[in-house]
Amino acid sequence: MDDNPASRRNIKLVIAYNGAAYHGWQRQAEGIDTVQLRVEAAASRIVGHPVSVSGSGRTDAGVHAAGQVASFRTTNLAIPLRGLRRAMNSRLPRDIAIRSAEVVADDFHASRSAVRKTYRYRVYVAPMRSVELCSQVWHYWRSLNAERMRAGAVRLVGEHDFRGLATSAEVRENTVRTIYRCEVAQADSEIVVSVTGNGFLYNMVRNIVGTLVEIGRGRWEPERIDRILASCDRCDAGPTAPPDGLSLMSVEY
Repeated sequence: MDDNPASRRNIKLVIAYNGAAYHGWQRQAEGIDTVQLRVEAAASRIVGHPVSVSGSGRTDAGVHAAGQVASFRTTNLAIPLRGLRRAMNSRLPRDIAIRSAEVVADDFHASRSAVRKTYRYRVYVAPMRSVELCSQVWHYWRSLNAERMRAGAVRLVGEHDFRGLATSAEVRENTVRTIYRCEVAQADSEIVVSVTGNGFLYNMVRNIVGTLVEIGRGRWEPERIDRILASCDRCDAGPTAPPDGLSLMSVEY
């Protein structure tokens, strides 16, 4: 790739996908299907040279996105952005879609330039699972008290050390993050947890949801959140919610 910014374009993509069929966003070993691999293959074919697509962050196997952001550089200056988006969508599988494409500054990076992200988690609360929502929600057969979950969620707002809500595989030394919003809403049989923050640790949102569900079913009081934040001990928090209900909704820059 030419190092002269004038001879290339940095293209920002907003991508939606159903992650049920993929081993997450990030490219892995040969033979393992991921969303990044599919997007790179489509982009490379359209622009006529290999490209490396950088995502705003990893999503695990089975996790979805409505607003994943990715960027890549290309020396192809001729193809219009609308044509690029349409051509990529024609070559991507039906469960991945390029929602928009735009040229951004050369120093833009989908991950490093991000300032906040919003995730949504859907819990379907009913005795019988919904076939229509398969792979889109966590089916939870016990009743949950959304008010109790809401009382726990508000305690997460602010700057805290979230090590107690990260998986044991988290290797980053700095585990302090800021949560701007953590809301719990209920509509019919669905409870939706929405979280906006300046960054998230590995499995942090799924661990938050698993903990709020324990509060919602009455095992713990909402004040349990305070204990988790103070101890930074993963053992104090709830189980990791399954990936099915999680979706990356938007990334802000």
